[in-house]
Amino acid sequence: MLKGIHPNIKLRIGIGFVQRLLDMMLIPLMIIHFSGLYGPATAGLMTVVAAGVAIACTFLGGYLSDVRGRRRTMLVSEVGCFVAAVCLALANSPWWESGIATYIFYLVNTALISVVRPASDAMIIDVSTPETRPRIYAVNYWATNVAFVVGSLLAGFLYGGHFFLILAAAAVLSGGVAVVTWRWISETRPATAGTTAETATGAAAGTAAGTAGGPGTGWLLPLLRGYAVVLRDRVFARFFLSILLFTCIQVQLANYIGVRLSQEFPPQRLFDVGPWALDVDGVNMFGILRAISTFVVVCLALSATTIFRRLTDGQRIGGGTIVVTAGYMVLAVSNDPGVLITATVVFALGEIMTSPTRQALLADVVHPDARSMYMAVYQLQFRLAAVAGSLCVTLGTFVPPAAMSVLYGVFGAASCLLILSVLRARAAGARAEAAPRTEDDQVETAPDETGDRAEAAPQADGDRTAAAPHTAGDAGGPHTRHVTSGSRR
Repeated sequence: MLKGIHPNIKLRIGIGFVQRLLDMMLIPLMIIHFSGLYGPATAGLMTVVAAGVAIACTFLGGYLSDVRGRRRTMLVSEVGCFVAAVCLALANSPWWESGIATYIFYLVNTALISVVRPASDAMIIDVSTPETRPRIYAVNYWATNVAFVVGSLLAGFLYGGHFFLILAAAAVLSGGVAVVTWRWISETRPATAGTTAETATGAAAGTAAGTAGGPGTGWLLPLLRGYAVVLRDRVFARFFLSILLFTCIQVQLANYIGVRLSQEFPPQRLFDVGPWALDVDGVNMFGILRAISTFVVVCLALSATTIFRRLTDGQRIGGGTIVVTAGYMVLAVSNDPGVLITATVVFALGEIMTSPTRQALLADVVHPDARSMYMAVYQLQFRLAAVAGSLCVTLGTFVPPAAMSVLYGVFGAASCLLILSVLRARAAGARAEAAPRTEDDQVETAPDETGDRAEAAPQADGDRTAAAPHTAGDAGGPHTRHVTSGSRR
């Protein structure tokens, strides 16, 4: 599946699997642990603080990766994660127990992992091509779901009486990740990376800010203005909003739909075959649906590129979005076990159809000079979707299930329209790059839809149309903007 792929990508997928496995093992257990120590209310506040730290450090990691380099950012952070994980285990060992120390080291570990993620995501884009990305993201999607299953099972079975062993194992795995990064990961940052942040303020402005504001302030203004440039990118903004709406639908199973099933699903017989019969209530049904969706993804995700190879990107993303939305709309209103299971299989197939292609499209719409910062902003959608999921639980207490189903339909339709507009912008950019140009036309920008992409990434000396040099992963001729290819099939 990954034959001929850059070694960095294979290693980062493996490392990502380990890190997500640790997330699934540690995050639920730490919440339970802090609830036992300080009560649910305080534990909830501690979790909110950790989430805020994670968001801030994700943005910092995106900036550092573009300015200082992918490998350097990852290595320093992963060594720090290892040290924090060791201290976290020691704070819950037979020799020392401290709730305060546990929280501090957990916070440090969470912060450093958040620094790593934009750099890791950007590295995959750096050394891949539009042709290989669907395969790469299909494997990554599969690995993420396997990590979810394995991490959840390990956490559930080992928490009681084995908390120290879980933390010790996490420390060993973190150390292994740091060693792999140090020994085998190579630097992939494009030569022009960081210029979006640096030219947003100018080197002289950054130096002056550092001198006037004291030590440590010289990087803050470039960071803020660099992200301001990213946020002004209107094509990326449409992509981000589309994915945010789509993710808001996906989180509903663990939020409103789970709550509704626990309250409204009447106990009933799921099957009755000879001497075997299974009666379920709403909570049982919720667990079965989650298991089925994960099982379908794990079984079929690696075959996604083969199964849907005859479909265009628009058909995969648009069709997948419609299928996922339809599945969740049914889950919002039905209490029939057979219908619920069918809808779950349907939305799982839709996710398999759309997820790798969406990730590949993300790689096409981010600017080569600021890939990590774009990825940091992209990571924000998961946090915002989690908030939306909680709000939907509250909204569901005031409106009937049919209204929630309609809301999902609105989210899905808007997401589909936005993502299709991004595909059109990418195709327009590809046509503009392919069109023959006269000598007088070399500095002209593409009209309308893609023109704002050139403005979104200012170049040095005020030249907004200068071509960005390619890295090994950039296919094709010189860039005039960061829309790299037409529709992939």
